[in-house]
Amino acid sequence: MKLIISLIFFVFSIQTNAYGSSTEKKFINKLKQVSQEKQKFLKEISEREDICLSKFFSGTCLEKLDIDYETGIRDFELKNQEILRERRTFRAKIRETKRQKKMNRRDKTNLQ
Repeated sequence: MKLIISLIFFVFSIQTNAYGSSTEKKFINKLKQVSQEKQKFLKEISEREDICLSKFFSGTCLEKLDIDYETGIRDFELKNQEILRERRTFRAKIRETKRQKKMNRRDKTNLQ
């Protein structure tokens, strides 16, 4: 009987880890996507900077560019932090369920 229960628990834990690993890949892909968007943004800012510097009176253009750059970088950092926060929450939920299952197993074995 214990062997069957252990086998079922083992199979369930493998499925949980597989789900966790695929979800982890999703988080990594989201981070890569944000990084690619950030690189595209930086290239665009660089092109705009070249245009501003080619102008004779480039002060206002550079000021706007600086504001856009700071705002854009802050947005990308916030996106990264949000993804990392989601990943931490997901990992915490997995740890909580594992802890709960372990406590339930201990309670069941203490009753016998």
